[in-house]
Amino acid sequence: MYKFTRQDVADKLNISTRSVDRYIKSWKLRAKKDWKVVYVNTDDIENLMWNWETKQEVIVEKKVNINNNNNNMNNNEEAKTITRSDENVAGTLWAIYKDLKEEISKKDQLIQTLAMRVWKAEEVAKNSVSLIDFKKSQYLLEESKTHLDKELTNLEKEKEKLSKELKYEKNSNIILIVFVLILLAIAWTIWFMKI
Repeated sequence: MYKFTRQDVADKLNISTRSVDRYIKSWKLRAKKDWKVVYVNTDDIENLMWNWETKQEVIVEKKVNINNNNNNMNNNEEAKTITRSDENVAGTLWAIYKDLKEEISKKDQLIQTLAMRVWKAEEVAKNSVSLIDFKKSQYLLEESKTHLDKELTNLEKEKEKLSKELKYEKNSNIILIVFVLILLAIAWTIWFMKI
């Protein structure tokens, strides 16, 4: 019979509703959905509760009896007795405490050093350029350099062409001036001869 909702089952078993969902998915609990409400089978809840009661483990704290001269430890298998004076035990515990404190301070120092290195590495990484961006900029520089070289060779050719044209125009102007002077000299001589 399906009469308990997921929340009812969770409250009854003292677990979360997510755990109830897990049990439903693993087929430990059968469920039926009525609109948006999920109902769980009553027999499955009782079986699950019965399995829990039989399989639960109880953790019991071990009790240690301390006498003035002896430390007695009781185990289920056998009882062992360790004899030491209270001063030796206290001295040993103090030595262990000092060793552990020293080891913890060393590890704290190491952690601080590593944290500083990580911080420095993060700062360097923040201020540096990624390898892809560097390669991209190198490629663009090379491409612009080849483009500039091509433009420079084109400008050199244009300069040579213009200098040739300038020489040609200069020479043709000189020839034209000489020709005009010769014509003027001829016209001048002809005019003087007529007079």
